[in-house]
Parts: sequence; structure tokens; C-alpha cells
Amino acid sequence: MFNTKSNCMAKILLVSRSPHTLAVALVRSGGHEPMEVLSFKRGLEAARDLPYDSIIVAEYKNGDGEAPGFMDDLLEANIHHRVIVHSEKCSGVEWTKMHKHKLFATYLQTATFDQTLLDAISQYLPGLYDREILPGNLFQQYGEVADKIMGDLGKVAPLEVPVTVSGESGLGKERIAKAVHEKSSRHRMPITFVRHEQMVINSSCQSACGECFLESCFRENQGGTLALIDLPNFCHKGQAILRSKMRDPTCNVRLIATADKQLMRSKVEAGEFNPNLWFEISQGMIEIPPLRDCPENIEWLAKKLLEHFCKKHKRPKLVITDDAIMVLKAFAWPGNVMQLNSVLIRKAAKCESGVINADDFLDLIEMDEQIASETVFEQFIRVLKSSPTIAIAAKRLGKSVRTIYNWMKRHGVNSKGVPIVNKSLRPSL
Repeated sequence: MFNTKSNCMAKILLVSRSPHTLAVALVRSGGHEPMEVLSFKRGLEAARDLPYDSIIVAEYKNGDGEAPGFMDDLLEANIHHRVIVHSEKCSGVEWTKMHKHKLFATYLQTATFDQTLLDAISQYLPGLYDREILPGNLFQQYGEVADKIMGDLGKVAPLEVPVTVSGESGLGKERIAKAVHEKSSRHRMPITFVRHEQMVINSSCQSACGECFLESCFRENQGGTLALIDLPNFCHKGQAILRSKMRDPTCNVRLIATADKQLMRSKVEAGEFNPNLWFEISQGMIEIPPLRDCPENIEWLAKKLLEHFCKKHKRPKLVITDDAIMVLKAFAWPGNVMQLNSVLIRKAAKCESGVINADDFLDLIEMDEQIASETVFEQFIRVLKSSPTIAIAAKRLGKSVRTIYNWMKRHGVNSKGVPIVNKSLRPSL
């Protein structure tokens, strides 16, 4: 299973001239793991072993140098952690040295750590949002589905081949792409997420389709990873650049793409996407099934997302009933986990009793979705088939439970609308 520990969000390396107990305590209170060293030399050694999703908090002056030189040493060693610099006061010259550095995140006054340190870490720590249990990024981590996803991830991540994470929207494809990078040999190097809509042409750019933007992404991420989000949306020029880079032996960038497989197939068939690029970039494939195909995951996901909501907003624990879970399982979830999370937040925000029951989700199953040519009897059968209980079917149809049972008996069907005996299912109601 994928590790979603919330009690240790990230490793924070503290580089100071002397032990800084307040900084250590603040980092721990934020749920992070502090590591403290007392020189830039030891800081460089410790930084080599940090995962990419880490950050360094360094005092400007130390016994063996200053922060700008330390950041130069980090870059020379191909270490790309962002650095928060602090001191009692900062001169204009010192600020100029820091401000232009690629790794510099922000400057803090040491005396105001209690008010500023955790906010700065939250702002500049790569991927901190993804570490939560996680609206929109929580892929299905329960049961056989999770085992297969993580098995495939473990097989393709160590290989130096392009990888495509395939699935519908709302399944956490970007989170899987990030996990592939974290489990690869490039995990200490940056991963940059690229979307085609970022390729904006400015007034001074003479190349079409933001070509210079994509070129710069490859140039600035040598040794690292580019994650191409929603690959089917890349235009022909973007596709051509990707193919040329994949064939360039001097290009040391790994590609991980996310794509809706059905959309990609239709784009290829319509001639809007180069099939050879698709074959090349999907050498490693990780497929995430839609939530509707994994109803056994819904209960686990619902309880986990509600638990996260209550913890995040400091609300009392919410209980979701078995009947409510049955309603959730009966819904198709076209938006997958993202939609499930949004629905649960909407219901949890208004819940005053501490219990979420089936009635709270009746709006999910469209009561007014009746097809124009559908008879009353056909609607009755359809609602029976898609309702987890007779009581819910009765509410959807605006009838009493006794009436529903009478109709079932009259037409010889069970609670799922399946005939019990061979009799006509065509009489009017």
C-alpha cells in the first residue's frame, strides 16, 4: 500500500551555528521530521540523503561560510532542495546575494520563527498538499485494486523508460506520477509538472505553440523528471518536440505522462495524436480503474475522507451509516474520487447530528432523470435496480414502502426488479 502517514509530512534540515531548540520544536509541531546539523559542510552531506520533497532552513552565516555559497555547493552536487534563509537581520548586500539564487525560497528573521517558520515551510515545501489524505489526489489504496496499482508502480518506477498513468479524471493520476518519480533512481532530482495550457506565447516569442517553454522545461530538468499532464491535449507541435527530445541521446530527462486511455484512443483514430509517440511514451503503463468498477473501495474511501475532513477542520467525528454507504455504492461516480470527496465535504459541512445517513445522499440518484419515452412501469423497474434498499426506492418514487411492496407483488419482481415468475412485465401501474 502507498504510505500516507500524516504524522511525518516531510524532512526539514536545519543548518545553524548552534542548536536551535525552538526551530526543532516548531518543525515537530507541524508534523514534520527535523534534522539538525551545525555547519554547512555537514548540511551538504545530510542533504544528499534527503528525498526531493524536503526543505532546508539555513542560518545566513555559519562558521564555514554563508548561505549563498552553501546553495552554490548544493547545486554543484545536483541537490535541488529549496532553502529558507534566516538571520537576526539582513543587509541589502546579503539580500541581493540570496534573492537571485535558484534555490532561495524566502528570508525570515530568527526572532519571529514562532510566527513565520511553519507558514514558510507550508508555502515552499514541494508537494506538501499531495501528502494529505487528500482531496483529488487519493487514488484507491484499499484491497486488490491498490495491490495491483502499487505492484505495477514498483515494477516500472526503477526502469529508465517513459511511463504513462492511465485513468479517468478524479483518480489521482498526478499522485501516481509523483510516486513513480519518488521510487525511481532520480528521486533526489526535481519533478516538474507540465500542462499544455502553460505553453503561452508572449509578445517577444516568435515560435508557435509555446515551443520555447517546452524546450526550457527539458533544459532546466536535466537529470530529473517531466510529468506531462493530460497528454492527449498536447497539440501537434508539442508532440513533435516530445518525440525529438525522446530521440536525443544528450537529453537526460525521464517522461511520465497522465492520460485518459479512451480519449487518447479517439485522438489517435482521429489523427489528432501521433500514434508512434503514444507507443513510445506508454512503454511503462499503470492503469487506474474507475471508482464505479471498484465498489468495495467506496466504504473505505468514504470513511477515510470523512476522517480527514474532521481532522482538518477540527470537527467532532462523523459516522456514516451502512445504508448511506449502500447509496454511495449504487452511484456511478463519473468524477471518481474527486467527486466522492466533494460530495462528502458538502454533506459533512451541513451535518449537525454527527451522523450521515442514506437520506443525505438521495440527491445523488437523479429522481427526475426519467427518459421521455419511459413508462411509469419502466421507471419503477429502473429505480428498483439502482436503489440499494426498498425504502430508498420508495423515496425516489415518492411512494410509501407498502405501495412499492404491493407493486413488486403485483408484477412478480424482487427488490432488484428481477422477475420471480414468468409473467408479463408490461401491465400499467
